[in-house]
Amino acid sequence: MKVVIYLLVYLGVPVLIGLLPREHIAATVLGIADIFLAIPFAILRVIDFYRRNEGTTFLSRVFNVVFRVPLAFFGFVCVAAGFSIIAWVLYNVFVQRQKEYTGPNWIFGFGSFGVAVPLVIYGWATLRSAWRRKEQITPTPEELEEFEHEEDDEDGTAESPESQARKPD
Repeated sequence: MKVVIYLLVYLGVPVLIGLLPREHIAATVLGIADIFLAIPFAILRVIDFYRRNEGTTFLSRVFNVVFRVPLAFFGFVCVAAGFSIIAWVLYNVFVQRQKEYTGPNWIFGFGSFGVAVPLVIYGWATLRSAWRRKEQITPTPEELEEFEHEEDDEDGTAESPESQARKPD
């Protein structure tokens, strides 16, 4: 049911916008909502699915391999944009100040990096996560319970019901 709703929202809204006359206010509102709400939400859902996907089926493994390309591209774009901002600030502070540069001079010019450093860090982490995917093993409740009982037995803290029955109070 969720898949049908997502398909209707992500594919139906653009079709509905196309059917409405261009001058209609509803087309504008739907277009803005689609661009600023639905598309970013869809991107975040796909990234979340990629990170939670264990790759147990053929289709999920194919999705993981195919999705690494746009994720790596996104990380590369973030790194490139961050380094471009850093290079622009350094050029304007040390080499020649351009008329388009509105940042402060000399040492205080480094404050103009703004979002560049976090952008490089986030882009690098995203780029790495595209290729270094940590596979997570999720145990079943039975396996988890068995593991906890084995761990208790190793510590010597867990006692069998027979030994508890033999103990005097």
